[in-house]
Amino acid sequence: MASPPLALAQSPPHCWSELPLDLMQLIFERLGFADFERAKSVCSSWLSGSRQSKPNNKIPWMILFPEEKNYCLLLNPEEKEEKLYKTHHLGDDFANSLCLATCRSWLLMKTFREVPLYILNLLTLERINLPVSYGFDSPILWMDERSEDYLVIREDLAYLKKGDNSWKKISEQLSGSQRSMVFKDHKLYGLTKEELRIFDFSGEFPLQVSRVNVGGCVKLEKIGGMRSPEPWEFNQLRRRNNVVVTLGGDVLIVRSKNPHRSYSWNFRIFKMDSSNEEAIILDLGTTVLAKDQEGVTSNSIYFTNHQMYRFGADIFVFNLDTNKVEQLPQLVSSVSFSEARWFVPSFRND
Repeated sequence: MASPPLALAQSPPHCWSELPLDLMQLIFERLGFADFERAKSVCSSWLSGSRQSKPNNKIPWMILFPEEKNYCLLLNPEEKEEKLYKTHHLGDDFANSLCLATCRSWLLMKTFREVPLYILNLLTLERINLPVSYGFDSPILWMDERSEDYLVIREDLAYLKKGDNSWKKISEQLSGSQRSMVFKDHKLYGLTKEELRIFDFSGEFPLQVSRVNVGGCVKLEKIGGMRSPEPWEFNQLRRRNNVVVTLGGDVLIVRSKNPHRSYSWNFRIFKMDSSNEEAIILDLGTTVLAKDQEGVTSNSIYFTNHQMYRFGADIFVFNLDTNKVEQLPQLVSSVSFSEARWFVPSFRND
């Protein structure tokens, strides 16, 4: 009698939660921010593995501020479906607040009442109340993710650091408001009517390290003919000079013009060297790598019209190759929102 064939040994089924840590890290580091957040909620093992990794997030998201709401809508340009994500409740006074600046996931907020400013983390809901109020329009916000050290800089070169109880001036001798400012690698790049000023904030006190006359680049031509029916400040916003610092550290000056009652824009870029594989995010004063990235177009300028009008919140992309402008995204055209801004999602691993 023939003996029965040997039974195949059945190996126990593998569980995704038992992946080796080094393999799990390779998975996490290939995910964008949204997929990273989803993956770390799979199980406790994946949550633990996520703390050793960072998401592969290279392009900004958009924040939409619905009118009179205590939450925001977030749009990820990498997702072709253009999904909108709703944040948690952001506080009872959020609906009566105005966003002045962003730094990664942190927002600098001002209420419509004469009360101190506050800084809010859009994702973790952490809040820092500042000891000062604010009367300017376009400050700079910088945050250290771990220590929560912060720095706020006004256009008149007054600044506030963590531990300060009042504004301090960089120098009383420097006159002229900064028309555009960018903060990168502990340096402030400020553009006035005719000068580009660079200040180093890495020490205990800020120091001016460069001062260059760029009047030939930034001088805007006068409006001729009949007087415009719009207020003077609207004409100024339709014709702006923006300073942009690229990923490689090059400084660009971007001139924008928007004719009265027109949806067309003209841009001129003054630069030393730049890669057309990058895209300019005008709202953040920086560039992002656009090659092989979903949701962002190379050699383009992304901007929101609150930079031109300070009212409304349309989002546009200007293609420098075709000289055409396109409104983005089509999905949110039915959403009533008062403002739109760019931000770079971030989080802490602790």
